[in-house]
Amino acid sequence: MTTPALVKAADLKSMADVAKAKGVTVWIEINGRRVGVSPDIPSTSGEKPVEKHEDFDF
Repeated sequence: MTTPALVKAADLKSMADVAKAKGVTVWIEINGRRVGVSPDIPSTSGEKPVEKHEDFDF
């Protein structure tokens, strides 16, 4: 017999919905184990710099 999951899939989905809507990390603790869900934050390190146009260069 397998060990039951600490957190149900429906609970994880609810946590993910809150994390995405509020932009926060959601944590729960069960029997000394912590489970967290974070929103998807786009990386800013790989983006191209904003182009400068002749009209706005100083």
